Amino acid sequence: MVMNYLWDNKHFIITHFPIVLLLFSLLFDLAALIWKKREWHSAALICLIIGTVSTVAAVLTGPKMMRNPNVETHAMYGVYTMYLAIALCIVRGAIGLWKKRDVGRNPLYLVVTLAAVVLVMYTAHLGGEMVHRPFEPGQFPQGQMGGGQGQGASAGMPGGQGVPGDQGGQPPADGSAGASGSDSAE
Repeated sequence: MVMNYLWDNKHFIITHFPIVLLLFSLLFDLAALIWKKREWHSAALICLIIGTVSTVAAVLTGPKMMRNPNVETHAMYGVYTMYLAIALCIVRGAIGLWKKRDVGRNPLYLVVTLAAVVLVMYTAHLGGEMVHRPFEPGQFPQGQMGGGQGQGASAGMPGGQGVPGDQGGQPPADGSAGASGSDSAE
């Protein structure tokens, strides 16, 4: 059952890796320049390589048959991100192998890496818009981030008010005080 869930949602799980790793690749290179830590360029390279591989995986696992008009735009930007990440890996690897220099100090390389980070963030934003519905202030369900009755009680847990299947705001049958200790009905 867990494996089916993971397999069915592989794209949504994998997509977080390129987002984080491409960003950290840039941050490690910048930090290496600021604090003069040459070994941090190696960490940037590792993040870039794993981030690029995960970008390829995210593109390959993307849902193709989704009934959302934005999926094509999201997929297009995903492919652009993948190609740019691959190009960064090739350039960095080639210069590292042939010139025996780390290109992570080069301003042009850093600007292109920043472009890759912006591209992966925008792609993630487009994907997030398709998956998550927008909330207006005050529209959060009771018991989640909005305050109101049941604040602090988890959705669906005994003691939370206004949640289907709860105990009407009454303390749980085992005599404990509930999630926040003050969820009794008045």
